Amino acid sequence: MPIFKYEAVNSAGKLVGGTREAALINDVESWLLGNGMSPVDISITTVKQGGFGAETVDRKITFSERFRGVSLEERILFCRQISTMLASGVAIMQALEIICRQTPNPLLEKIIAQVAEDIERGGNLSDSFGQYPKEFNTLFQNIIRVGEESGGLDTSFEYLAQVFENEREINEKIKTATRYPKIVVGSIFCAVLFLMTFVVPKFMAMFASARIELPLPTRILIWLSNGFSDHVLPNLVVGALVFFCYRTALKSRDFVRFRDTLFLKTPILGSLSVKIYMARFCRIFSVLTRSGVDIIRTLELAASGLDNLVLSETIELVKMDVGAGVDLQESMAKHKVFPPMVIQMVSIGEKSGTLEMMMGRVADYYDVETNYTIKNLSTLIEPALLAVIGAIVGLLALAIYLPMWNMMNVMR
Repeated sequence: MPIFKYEAVNSAGKLVGGTREAALINDVESWLLGNGMSPVDISITTVKQGGFGAETVDRKITFSERFRGVSLEERILFCRQISTMLASGVAIMQALEIICRQTPNPLLEKIIAQVAEDIERGGNLSDSFGQYPKEFNTLFQNIIRVGEESGGLDTSFEYLAQVFENEREINEKIKTATRYPKIVVGSIFCAVLFLMTFVVPKFMAMFASARIELPLPTRILIWLSNGFSDHVLPNLVVGALVFFCYRTALKSRDFVRFRDTLFLKTPILGSLSVKIYMARFCRIFSVLTRSGVDIIRTLELAASGLDNLVLSETIELVKMDVGAGVDLQESMAKHKVFPPMVIQMVSIGEKSGTLEMMMGRVADYYDVETNYTIKNLSTLIEPALLAVIGAIVGLLALAIYLPMWNMMNVMR
């Protein structure tokens, strides 16, 4: 339980001080008033050993709890709660204590308790959260650091809640838009797997006994069928190796850069990603510059808020140019990853002195564009989906019926 240090004026008009163990700061205030003293200052000093966070920090997190992680909903709720309490004048330690006692997630409870312990030892909030990059990414840490430096932690947490809510909204819309294509692809995969495992082998045995020359589609189908039915264990081993190699390759910046470059060039999804990233970049830029953060620091934080290495490195290059005295619009124009509209609006904003407002409008525009693209995502995917289904059905039909026609010709 926290220990609070207080200063108060007693009934004789003298200033007295001391410490008091209590759950909340309001309990200390009530105790002082009940004893005839008027509170002057109450602040938390430390947490009594064995009290708030002690058992939680020492407790081991199970594999299932760690695998579950901290969901997006829980991060939104955490940011909303702490923002509300800080804006109401609640001390950061008290806010962390209240949230720690209320959260049902053991991992988040342990993280909050560890953060509180670090703060007691003289650490800062952003560095404490930096120990958990999987649950709280670089953008989270940097926005909190800005709040610490500017004295607006409540505003920082409020903005982070908006970022997480926007991410949740986009994820939900993408899930809804791709539900039908996923069902179709899943059904086709199950049907092909069933045919390859049970139906095709019987046809292949019949064709083999006929001793006729098999056409190319049939030979391809035989090869695929044998791969499905006769090499199940090797296929699983190869799949596991591919997954392991991919996870290992993610540690290489060159591989991540190649992957992110390829993804940005992917039809439909690449364009959608650019819109999402531009909306986030412009929104971060607008919020931070409006809060008084200088443009170099703003670009640094904006780069950390993007999950695409190509875009992050490009913004880093822009930051270096701006630091060297180059105009923001001129530097951004050197890189093709920035859409022309963003460059034009930045140019107008720089000339008119309303850069933060222009970036906010660009962010609003790309939010609308993102929602429109997601809404029509199913329609955009359908042609490619139909082409894939047609190719699969065509291969199966040719592979089965061409040998049958050959057998009929031989019988004739």
